[in-house]
Amino acid sequence: MLTRLLNYLRNSRAELGRVTWPTRAEVIQSTQAVLVFVLITGLFLLVADTTLGNLIGLLT
Repeated sequence: MLTRLLNYLRNSRAELGRVTWPTRAEVIQSTQAVLVFVLITGLFLLVADTTLGNLIGLLT
């Protein structure tokens, strides 16, 4: 059991060495893109919710 665990840990460490990690600039650019998308989606949902709420309020 311990041998299997040690093999797993060794293989995991070796695999992490083969990973191509993003550069700092790539991480910053991706983060900015996600934040912009979240902001746009949030604004859209705010407008849709307010509009639909007002329409329902007019109908009742």
